Amino acid sequence: MRGVVIFTLIFLLISSISLLARQNACLVNEATPERQVLDLAEGGRLEGFKTQKRQFSILHFDTSGQKGWEVFLPLTSANAQTELLASARGGQVFVVEITPSLKGPGTALIHHIQEGKLLRSISFEDQQKLMGESLHAVFADETYLYFLTADQNPDTFRLGKAPDLNFLLNRFRTSDFRFDQVAVSLPETPESEWNPQWTFAGQVGNEKYMVLKDADMESNTLHCQVVSFDSNGQLIKNIALNYSPEGKAIRPSFHLDENDRRYVLAKDYNYFNYSSFGPGPSRMAYRIGAFFGFSLDERTGAFYISGLSGEKSFGKNPFRFKAQKYNGFYVSKFDATGQQLWETAHVADGSVLTESDFHRRYPPVHKRSALELLADSREVKYSIRVGGNDFQFVLDQKGELMAMGKNGMMLTGQGSELTQVIPFRPSAEVAAEGFFKTTATVSSRSGHQTRFGFLDRIDLSEGFFEYSCGKSG
Repeated sequence: MRGVVIFTLIFLLISSISLLARQNACLVNEATPERQVLDLAEGGRLEGFKTQKRQFSILHFDTSGQKGWEVFLPLTSANAQTELLASARGGQVFVVEITPSLKGPGTALIHHIQEGKLLRSISFEDQQKLMGESLHAVFADETYLYFLTADQNPDTFRLGKAPDLNFLLNRFRTSDFRFDQVAVSLPETPESEWNPQWTFAGQVGNEKYMVLKDADMESNTLHCQVVSFDSNGQLIKNIALNYSPEGKAIRPSFHLDENDRRYVLAKDYNYFNYSSFGPGPSRMAYRIGAFFGFSLDERTGAFYISGLSGEKSFGKNPFRFKAQKYNGFYVSKFDATGQQLWETAHVADGSVLTESDFHRRYPPVHKRSALELLADSREVKYSIRVGGNDFQFVLDQKGELMAMGKNGMMLTGQGSELTQVIPFRPSAEVAAEGFFKTTATVSSRSGHQTRFGFLDRIDLSEGFFEYSCGKSG
């Protein structure tokens, strides 16, 4: 009898783990967007999507919605993750095609587009020695395409903690793709029990932003340090915030913030081994930064701190999950100088969201949240996904709740009936580490018909690409 009971318990445990794994796999697949849209403010907007002919189509629309140009790029691999990024107003457009590898780093193919014409296509494999041990973000402005990387600081040793990192800006000049590298002058990381790490957060004009996220469990306080630097890596802004959500106990979750993102976030230290396109992505554990999300308004420099919440403290140990209760969320907006503008919160009251919807025994990384700034109205959409359910909350520019819904059915503030809308699909974070290599192709500058050249040699130390042109067929 005892053996039967033990076998039954083991079976139930395996079944529950298998169910979580299947649900998580479905979430990853559903999160991949069919169409990527970039808000370029006065520059209009860009849209990118994969076609049925194994191509990636990029369309540009002006501010009135009129189509300007369209470019079709061949996809080199069916398994590639394709990302669209651009400078603030879309003068420089890049398509990053990342292909995973089961053995070692994958490869990345970069397409450079200007005014609707493909200028060049360059692929990278392993370049850690020259560019940095790990890749953190890819982004662009009108002057450069940047690869933000990091090396371990050999002069620091911290017992029981990850080493300090030296961040590097690897720059490719958009005019001729000359390569150079500068160090990022980040402030010293404050002493912390939980070992926080810097994460790239976006750009405002020519300023590039990074954020350091930490939390104090006993005082229920979030520590957020926001810095900006210029294209030479020199520090411009340094804001340190201590913030406690009013009447809310902080809770960790898996943040999938999307904000008309014009960059690729390739590494996030807030989640162990985070990789959306790798051969075996792991989201089973988290770090201290998972206790809140940080979203930068890339038009104004304002930013948002948000997260899930509960009634009682999570406990002294932020990484000891004991099926703590979740019962809502909070969103707080700050201006570009770090002054708080407003705070709002919502408690699961049963109208759309209930406490049971959070699935108390689901680990924090299976409770997903996303904050999105709607490009046209500048309204804020906060979304939660747990299990197979999506919950959406739309806030106006002052933080007032306008509408809320579940699984594509919305309830407005004026009415009491649910109406059908397009379901929420948060886009997956793009993640990688060390995928640089040294093969490259360069295309003709004229017309939409691409003639690829073949790289003979690449020498990043001298700052130039050397290539010979030839027809690819």
